[in-house]
Amino acid sequence: MRVAILETILMPAGHEVEFDRILADELKRQGHEPVFFVPEHFPFKVDYKCDVEYLDGGEVVTYAGAGYVKRLYLGVVREIRRRAWFTSACEKARAGLCDAIIVPTATYRYLKALRGSALKDSPVPVYFVFHGINPKEKPNYEKQARLTEKYPQVHLKVITLRHDFANSNLKNMDEIPPPVYKPQDLPVNKELTFTPPIRLGFFGQFRKEKNLGFFLEAFTKANFSVPVQLIVQGATVKPEDGDLFEQIAREYAKYPNIEFWHKNLIGLEWQKALLSVDAIMIPYAAERYRYHWGAMLFTAIGFYKPFLSSPEQNPEVLEKYRIGMAADLRSVDAFARQLEQFVEHLTTHADEYRKDMDAANEEYSHAKLIHNILGR
Repeated sequence: MRVAILETILMPAGHEVEFDRILADELKRQGHEPVFFVPEHFPFKVDYKCDVEYLDGGEVVTYAGAGYVKRLYLGVVREIRRRAWFTSACEKARAGLCDAIIVPTATYRYLKALRGSALKDSPVPVYFVFHGINPKEKPNYEKQARLTEKYPQVHLKVITLRHDFANSNLKNMDEIPPPVYKPQDLPVNKELTFTPPIRLGFFGQFRKEKNLGFFLEAFTKANFSVPVQLIVQGATVKPEDGDLFEQIAREYAKYPNIEFWHKNLIGLEWQKALLSVDAIMIPYAAERYRYHWGAMLFTAIGFYKPFLSSPEQNPEVLEKYRIGMAADLRSVDAFARQLEQFVEHLTTHADEYRKDMDAANEEYSHAKLIHNILGR
């Protein structure tokens, strides 16, 4: 089956790029033929080794560097172009260029655009993937989802570990579990042997809400029983985030066991960085993480890296599998003590981590993701 991945988001790096890679690679592994449907001049960050079909309707729209007024204008432009891209995708489907369409990262606004485009009457199934719906978004999502129920080829897939829509009675929606992110080019060490110095990694896109200052203060207060090194990587989009990251790096430059990387990591470089550490730190305290699956958490699982994550972040995972700890963020001192315990636990419970990592990788596999989206 020829499956189109309809991608219209300009992504600087990170998990959106890797999610598209999961789709493309697993579709191939299962015998399908993935093809990308993208706006003209779309700047791919990695080579997915797939055919590409360009959509009519204009180039991709990005808010990067735009002020408030310009963002309002660009929002209107993006909405107009999204409808045009959807119509162009429908025309390609009618021409026999695909047997199904996956929209990999959707919001409720996509469904509004869908209804204003020819894609609502697509000749092939169209699968919209939502990476979590929080309570504030839920009414808008449900409203738009119900308005699409009359279109038989439109299917909605919400990635979640919760059951927030159990009583919504949406006939065209499924709640599906997340997939792990795993290295595509390098082997994973599933033995989980930990030899000092223990290397901890703090990775991903940096934003103020990621609580880096709190984490670093606790790390420098911790009294570890073995030598510990810390890698702090930050990919920044907004200038103010970049300035804050550099400021924090200067404040902690005096600590020889902390290394800062202010750069994007894509593809092989990203994989090497993650595989170079023993465990991953994800202490991002924000209520929205209860509803949106944690990309770094599922990266840690796929790379077989035990993790320390905030209690808000997909608590269902640690309720089922002993592959990490929920962070104690009540105070710097409490978190410092937990960091000490976490490092000690790594060296004494490797067998337990290994067993549950195997089970978690099976439950959140790429094969199950494709089955849950395509229903086959």
